Amino acid sequence: MILEDCDVPKIKVLIRKRPLSKREIQKNETDIIDIRDPQSVVVRENKTKVDLTKYIEEHNFVFDGAFDQYANNQKVKLYIYF
Repeated sequence: MILEDCDVPKIKVLIRKRPLSKREIQKNETDIIDIRDPQSVVVRENKTKVDLTKYIEEHNFVFDGAFDQYANNQKVKLYIYF
């Protein structure tokens, strides 16, 4: 029997972005997470070079599903089963 022929449940890794908290908004913090498409997330990290030049480094991550802060539990749950 081949493993692909079995009805083995697949593990899915999903991420849902949370909105900035009231405290973060009051402190004028920047939203550093960007949902680029239904599977990829970019995290922007503020960095400083040795010569004190500031730049932003982007880290890309891929998941089975990526949801923005407006996705409700029902939307995420539907994605899990399909």
